[in-house]
Amino acid sequence: MRLTAIALLAAVALPGCGSDSKNAGSKSAGIELSIPNSSGTGDSVPTKSAPVSQFSEAVQSLIQKANAAVVAGRNSVAIESLSQAIGITPEDAVLFRMRADVYTLQGENANARADFSTAVRLAPSNPDLLNFRGYFLMSQGLMEESLKDFDNAIELHPKYSAALNNRGLLSLTAKDYKAAEADFTQAIESDRKFSDAWNNRAFARMKQEQYEPAMADIKVALQLKDDYVTAWNNCGLIAMQLEKFEEAEKAFARAVELDPVDARWVNHHRAALLKQNRFAEAQKDAQKIEWLNQLTALSQNANRNVRDPRSWIGRGEHLMNGQQYGAAIQDFTRALVVNPGNPEALFDRAVAWARTGDLQKAMVDCDESLVAQPTKEAYSLRGEIWLRLDNPDQAVNDFELAGRFDGQVAEAYEKRAAKLRESGAVAEADADVAKAAELREAMVTKPSDPNAPTSSAEGFDPETSVQ
Repeated sequence: MRLTAIALLAAVALPGCGSDSKNAGSKSAGIELSIPNSSGTGDSVPTKSAPVSQFSEAVQSLIQKANAAVVAGRNSVAIESLSQAIGITPEDAVLFRMRADVYTLQGENANARADFSTAVRLAPSNPDLLNFRGYFLMSQGLMEESLKDFDNAIELHPKYSAALNNRGLLSLTAKDYKAAEADFTQAIESDRKFSDAWNNRAFARMKQEQYEPAMADIKVALQLKDDYVTAWNNCGLIAMQLEKFEEAEKAFARAVELDPVDARWVNHHRAALLKQNRFAEAQKDAQKIEWLNQLTALSQNANRNVRDPRSWIGRGEHLMNGQQYGAAIQDFTRALVVNPGNPEALFDRAVAWARTGDLQKAMVDCDESLVAQPTKEAYSLRGEIWLRLDNPDQAVNDFELAGRFDGQVAEAYEKRAAKLRESGAVAEADADVAKAAELREAMVTKPSDPNAPTSSAEGFDPETSVQ
């Protein structure tokens, strides 16, 4: 059975190594988490427990409820639903493994370990369950115990590529690169499309200074999975060792493109630029690294103060400054979850929606923020949204409420004049044209008012946003 990942377990830290798919382990790797469906990487085997479709209707309903709860971040609800399912079908190992996964997400590691062990006890000849428990133990730093589970899983199923890959990661942690390479090779022989194993073998070979074979492996990993961030980083690291600095820079640039808020990739990209004496570009990377370091501090503060909307708003505004609009929207939403109707979060999220080009959602948030707390900034933003929605009459009204007079306001008057002229209201149209001309003349001859609302949405470029 191949299982859909809900999330990834915490991973064993291995500099430069790593996996993006489900059954490996490292910074971005993890086992597949519960709620069976279809996907995954690596050669798995059928579990002895019944698939979801063979559970009773009541248990199926509870599993679906748990799945939805995990997706919504409501892990306690998922645990309760799975506990009820276990009460109905107490001898099924899959249900215990599902609940173990959610306990892990919740940080209740003792309960997770107990459920993983119960699952193994109920189905001791199931190599999947041994592999999953082994990965959990590895993520907890219990290397000897996890090795036993991987060994037992492989003994039951010698071509089990996921367990072979995970055992190889244990060898990497112990810096036994030859043993790691051997396990990754077996994993590849079992599943030629296992991108994690190709990536991990490349890393093991790089650590043994086998740079050309390592590069050959990493190229295969990237052919199999072009959006594999860690493999792009490893490609860059290998190219650096080969003194192919331009190739390294391009690989790191791709990693940054795929994962723009990880400072490691930017650091590596900067190093490749410095090797090419491209100092001005390297300085831009240094500035971005500083921004990312600030983001890390804000993230830590938000995690310490999850019930404080200000922590999420502050992080969201920092993400906005870095043009990470999709991530900013998520933070403003978190602020609104803990403090519904927060006008600052609503306004900021409206700006972020507008910058992604989603004007309808921006309008809804802007309206709600004005109900909660009318501000010139919110009227100004709504005026810009109306203008972009080709409603210059409403735009002018909001700009006047905001006390704003600039080029966009002049544009709104000009567009309203055109509509008025089409309808035959020539005098009103002439008045709007005169007002627009007056505004443009004032902008040329007089300094702008530093206290006037500024444009919140001008110059949006949805292509720059990172969802």
